[in-house]
Amino acid sequence: MTLEELQKKLIKNNLDAYIVTRNNMFLGQDVLEEENKVKEISNFDGSAGNLIIFRDKAFLLVDGRYEIQASKQVDTNKITVICTNDSIGSWIHNNIDNPCTFGYDPWCHSISEIDYWNRALKKHTFKEDTKSLLGSRIYNKTVNIFEHDIEYAGISVEEKISYLTEFMLKNELDAFFITECDAVSWLMNLRSDCLRDTPIIRAFALIDKSGEVSLFTSDMQKIETEIAHYKGLNIGLSFNHTPKKIQTIMKDHRVWINNIVNPIQLWKAVKNPVEISGFTNCHLRDGIAVCRFLYWLNKNWYRSDELGIVQKLHELRSNEENFYSDSFATIAAFAENAAIVHYQPNKQTNKHLKADSVLLLDSGAQYYDGTTDITRTIAIGKPSAEIIDSFTQVLKAHISAASACFPENTNGSCLDTISRAELWHFGKDYKHGTGHGVGHFLNVHEGPNSLSPRANNSPLKAGMVTSIEPGYYLENAYGIRIENLYKIIQDEKISMLKFEPLTLVPIDKRLINKYLLNEQEIKWLNDYHELVLSKLLPLAPEEIMPWLKDACSPL
Repeated sequence: MTLEELQKKLIKNNLDAYIVTRNNMFLGQDVLEEENKVKEISNFDGSAGNLIIFRDKAFLLVDGRYEIQASKQVDTNKITVICTNDSIGSWIHNNIDNPCTFGYDPWCHSISEIDYWNRALKKHTFKEDTKSLLGSRIYNKTVNIFEHDIEYAGISVEEKISYLTEFMLKNELDAFFITECDAVSWLMNLRSDCLRDTPIIRAFALIDKSGEVSLFTSDMQKIETEIAHYKGLNIGLSFNHTPKKIQTIMKDHRVWINNIVNPIQLWKAVKNPVEISGFTNCHLRDGIAVCRFLYWLNKNWYRSDELGIVQKLHELRSNEENFYSDSFATIAAFAENAAIVHYQPNKQTNKHLKADSVLLLDSGAQYYDGTTDITRTIAIGKPSAEIIDSFTQVLKAHISAASACFPENTNGSCLDTISRAELWHFGKDYKHGTGHGVGHFLNVHEGPNSLSPRANNSPLKAGMVTSIEPGYYLENAYGIRIENLYKIIQDEKISMLKFEPLTLVPIDKRLINKYLLNEQEIKWLNDYHELVLSKLLPLAPEEIMPWLKDACSPL
C-alpha cells in the first residue's frame, strides 16, 4: 500500500488520520518483511518507528537511534521525520491542536496505550479499524516448531507451569493469558524458525489454573472460543502487552479481567544455572569465531567491503558447535556509515574499507545454549587523533559501568547515568540506551531489565544478563560503540551486585590514548584482556595465537 492509497481511504472512511505501527498482534516482537506496514508505506526499515498519516500530510516518529537513517530512507517531501522520545499519544497531545478522528488497528496496540489515548486525549476520537484498511498484519508462512531441549533450558515445562499455577492460586485467578511470545516460548520450551534471527514461537497462551495450556498462533476464532469458556471467571493478563482486541473479546464474553504484570518475564530474566552455563560456553565459542574474524580482517581489510564482512563473520560463526543463526542482522558500518546507529549495509550503501578510519561491527549469534551480542570498533589504517580520543572516552564510559558495584534491586537507569557521565565530561552523549537484557536462545533484546535513561519497574538482580554498550556518533564522519555482555553476580565480600564479563574478545588497543585513562581504568582493561587470553588461548587455532597474545597484551 502507498501513502496516497491510505490517504484516499481516510477520506472514504471519514477518518482524519490513521496511526500505523510496525506491530502485528504479537506486540513488541520482530515482524516479517511482509508484515511491516511502516516500511511498506514509508520505506523506513528501522526496528522502531510509527507513522501518523493525515489526509494531506504524514509524520514518521523515530527515536535518536534512527534520526539519520530515517532522513535518508524516507521521501521527506511527503513524510516529515520527527526525532522524539514521546509516545504516540504524547506526541499527538503536544502537536495536534484541532480535534481529529484517528483510526487504529486494535490488534496492533496494547490495552494500556488505547486507554491512555481515550483518557488523556479527550478532544480527539480514536476509532477501531474494523475493515482492516491496511490489509492483513499476519503472514501465514509454514513454520517449523521444535523443542528447546532440557539440557539447554534447565527447567522442564511441567515445573515452569507449576510456577504459574501457584501464582494464579495466590492471586485468585482462574487462568492467565500470555501474549508475549518470548514468555510463551520460555514457558513451553518451544522455539521456531518463523523469524530469521529470533527463534521464538509466535503464539499466545491461555493457561488454566489446573495447568492446562491452549496455544494460539493466528486463529482468531479459536481464541474467542476458548475465552468464552471463562464467562464469569477471572483471567489475569498484562494491559501493557495485550492487544486491545483481546480485552474487547473478553468483555463481550463477560470475563473478569485482572491487570497483572506477567511474572514469567522476571522468571525468564533471572537465568537458571544451566542457562548461565550455556551463556558461558557459547561465549567461548563465539569469542573464538570473532577472534578468527579479526585476525582475518587484519590481513584482508584493504580488499574488503561491508557486505563481505557480514558474510565472512557469519561463515566463521556458523562453523561453531550449537550454532543456530545470527541473533540479528549484522551491523558492519565503515567511516560515516558508522554514525548511523543501527545501519545495515545493502548493495546501494555498501562501502569498501579504506585506510585511516574505523569499522563499527555489531553482531551476535543464536546458539542452542545461549545468545551473544558484541560490538567492536576496529581501527582501519591509522585513524585520526580525534577518533582515538573519542574511542578512549567511550571506553571510559564502558569501564565505568562495567566496574560498578550496586545493591540488588537498583534500577538500570542508575547504571546508565554512571556510564553516560564519563562522556558528559567531554561534552558528548549517545541517543540510545547503555544496555539491554538478553534472552537465552530467545530475543537478543529482552526485557524487563535494561540500562537506559528511562526508569523501569524491573530492577537489576543476580542472574540477569545484560549488555553494556555506550557509544559516540559524529554524523558524516564516524561512529564508535563498545559492547560486551555481562552476567550480574553477587559480590560476597561487600554484599553487592557486580558485572562479570561473558563476552571474550579483545578491545582494539590501537584506538586507545592511554593518557586519557586513569590507573583503575588501565587495570580494568589489562585484567579483562588477561581473562580473554586465559579463556581463549587453549581453544584458539594455532595460526591466530600470536595475534591473540598481542591483542591481549598489557596496555
